[in-house]
Amino acid sequence: MSQQEKPLVLLVSEDGGELKSLGSVLVADGYRLEQAGSSSEACTLFREHAHSFALVDLRDPAEALKAIEALRAADKSLPMVALAERAQTKDVARAIEKGANDWVPKPADAEKLLPLVRSLISRRAELGKPVSLEGGLREEPNFRKIVGSSEKIRNVFESIKIVTGSDVPVLIQGETGTGKELVAMAVHYRGPRRGHPFFPVNCAAIPETLLESELFGHERGAFTGAVERRKGKFEMADGGTLFLDEIAEMPPATQAKILRVIEDHSFRRVGGNDLIHVDVRIVSASNKDVKKEVEAGRFREDLYYRLSVFPIYLPALRERRNDIVELATYFLQKAATETGTSPKTLSEAAIKAMLEHPWPGNVRELQNTLKRAALLAAEGAIEPSHLGLWQAQAPAVGSPAAMEQEVGRLLTDLQKGQIVPLSKVEEVLIRQALNITEGNITEAANRLGVSRSTIYRKLQEYGISC
Repeated sequence: MSQQEKPLVLLVSEDGGELKSLGSVLVADGYRLEQAGSSSEACTLFREHAHSFALVDLRDPAEALKAIEALRAADKSLPMVALAERAQTKDVARAIEKGANDWVPKPADAEKLLPLVRSLISRRAELGKPVSLEGGLREEPNFRKIVGSSEKIRNVFESIKIVTGSDVPVLIQGETGTGKELVAMAVHYRGPRRGHPFFPVNCAAIPETLLESELFGHERGAFTGAVERRKGKFEMADGGTLFLDEIAEMPPATQAKILRVIEDHSFRRVGGNDLIHVDVRIVSASNKDVKKEVEAGRFREDLYYRLSVFPIYLPALRERRNDIVELATYFLQKAATETGTSPKTLSEAAIKAMLEHPWPGNVRELQNTLKRAALLAAEGAIEPSHLGLWQAQAPAVGSPAAMEQEVGRLLTDLQKGQIVPLSKVEEVLIRQALNITEGNITEAANRLGVSRSTIYRKLQEYGISC
């Protein structure tokens, strides 16, 4: 390869010494370098030469952000990485908003930077092809979409637009049933990795002893039952996105290994010695406030800062009541398509009941409620009786009074000789157990005589938030 054919890297920093060691490693790996000490100089050099990559130091955030914004305006597909101190979380987030594709913490390890440089350069054509977010973020597969036009959900759309062109980890936080996986899919399928795999892993639903094997795979004989080598989700998601749901439930030992994968882009299978290199974007989610979990000592602070460079908060349904009718219409149309019937209509009384309901299970509860109501309504319009919702004056969800009312209603129905669906009995018992244990899922599972993964599966099924 001639000198002119080698990829040209633009280093932007007011302090040449800061990037000196990184530059020497890049040169040794076959890159050419140019350095700019300001945003204006960076723009001048970029106009004069065809750079393949830009590394921008956030030592002077204002100047660095100007450089990133100007370079992105000049070239929509130029791979750019920001270099920042670990404490510069706000500056890194701004850099992503301005157009940086990723960031590396100081002091930067040049050997760890190289795989990122190679990956972004190799995917440059994809980086320059943003996908429209029109149509309610219609997602593949199965064309599921995020529905709503309220200000809070529009803010979510804007956050997705900003982050789709980058490779930074995204942390989605919101209550159970708000649609965190749909947002994760939007980030993946609207971004440059959309042509590669998307794998979800529920960290709470997999026993602790099996979680590492699920993520990293294992070698034959690594443990009892490991009769053959098995690839983990990190290896299977190479080139794509790994969605780690309920990340706050991940055990400390696994947290440490996830951090190493983010920083080193490599790992070893359980029971293996070979180092496996991967190029995976991590999107994580939690129904808990992960920062509070850090403060309580239950989640690693360093991992939190690596995962939460770009947080997205997904509002509860009660925070976006203006979207309820739009969501209801969508779910009724979807139910009609699945059953081959005409979409049911909602009476004014049913709409009023839905707008007054607290929706503790959020969008998932709304979807399940309408699916059931569509069956009960037969050929007529859906009325409040088909919805089976509490009155607006009901006690606060999750309160002892609310639980007492729910159990009392169940007992009354049984005493009247009515046949109560088994699922309803199960839902009431799970709610009661969580109420008594103050939301401690492990204790609730033990006292109900079921596994923790069963409780999590039922939370998803019934739209229960804890």
